[in-house]
Formats: sequence, structure tokens, C-alpha cells
Amino acid sequence: MASSTSRYRAVYGLVVVPSFVVAVLMAALYLVVMPLVPIVGHYYFSQQAQTYATYQVPLLIHIGAGAVALVLGPINLIVALRRTPGRRHRTIGKIYAVAVSVAATGAIFMSFHAYPGTITGGQIIVTSGFFLLGVAWLVTLALAVRAIAVKHDIAAHRFWIIANFSLTFVAVVLRAENAVLLATGTFETLYPFLPWTSGIPNLVIAMVLARKLNRQRARRTHRPRQPTLTNQNP
Repeated sequence: MASSTSRYRAVYGLVVVPSFVVAVLMAALYLVVMPLVPIVGHYYFSQQAQTYATYQVPLLIHIGAGAVALVLGPINLIVALRRTPGRRHRTIGKIYAVAVSVAATGAIFMSFHAYPGTITGGQIIVTSGFFLLGVAWLVTLALAVRAIAVKHDIAAHRFWIIANFSLTFVAVVLRAENAVLLATGTFETLYPFLPWTSGIPNLVIAMVLARKLNRQRARRTHRPRQPTLTNQNP
């Protein structure tokens, strides 16, 4: 029981809270502050100010839907881990799936307009990184939906939805890495690599954890029940 409680605390501290914080901050910045005070855009990521102004609609769609997915993803993960998934889990899951579909489509479009930095080949590096992230985001979602809706395979669904949320969580990791680049003065040269350094480790770690979780659930399901001892009077 103690180990289970500490595990949930770790999930809250490392996943839920950061997801909520980034979702709220990014939604507030892009959907409220920048539209109301446009000059802010010239100071926040000034290199992309013109690009963001040109492609404002797909950017805002991506940010808005991504924020919804970033909030609902960990909520549904906790619901599924704590109890047998029911109607609430399915309802939240459907909204999450729509949000990811919209956000990923926006991400794929915006990947062609991502900031290339100042290095040679930066545009190819950053565009391919964000493009493949968007595609993987959609593919893992499709595999998760197919596993539960068509094959009724809960283990496969659990595996692919955890992998999918790891790509949703890239929004958190990428911004943490971005802060490191700004602090170390390497933003201009290393930014194009961020989709690669945030996406690949996230996905690999998620798949390892998902496989481990499925093995634990399988062992628990097939564990033989202990016979019930009854008191017998002589």
C-alpha cells in the first residue's frame, strides 16, 4: 500500500502538476495575453513573431487543443490506474482523443514554419523533428483507439495511450529544455534539436514503463487465489 501511494505521488509531482502548469501558462499566453497585448509577441520568442502573426489561426488551434489534451491526459491516466475504467474514463478519453487529433494536425502544419535557429540545415532538422512528432502523436492515438474500440484489448490500449500521452507531455519537456538553452546562451544554435531531444526520450521511457505496467497487471490477474480457511469446530 505504501509503495502504491508513493507511486501515485510521483505521478502527481512529475506528470500531473507540470502538465497543468504548462497548459494554463501557454493557454493564457497565446489565447489571452498575446491577442489582447500584441506587443508581448515581440518579446516572447521574438524570432517567430512574424510567423506567429501570419499563421495565428493554426497556432492558436494547436495551443488550445494541446492545452486541453495536456490537462485531460493525466486526469484520465489517474482514473484508469486507480479504478476499473468506466463511463467517466471513456468520456474524458473521447474528448482527449479529439483534442490530440486537432493539436497534432496543427503541429504538423506549424512544423513547416518552425524556427530554424542559426545552424546549417536547421530548417530540415527542426521541421522533420516537429513533423514526425505530430505524426507519431496521431499514430499512437489511432493505435490506442483501435486497440480498445476494435480489438477490445485493454493491455494494448493501455500501452499505446501511455505512449501517446508521452508525446502530449513533450510540451512540458520541450519548454524545460528551452529554458536551459536560454540560460546557457545556446538557444540560437540548439533550438532545432529540441523536438528530437524531447520527443524520443519521452516515447522510449513511456513504452518501457507501459510494458512494465502491463506485465504487473498480467501477473496480478493470473495470480492464483489463496483458499479461504474456515474454522471447523471439532
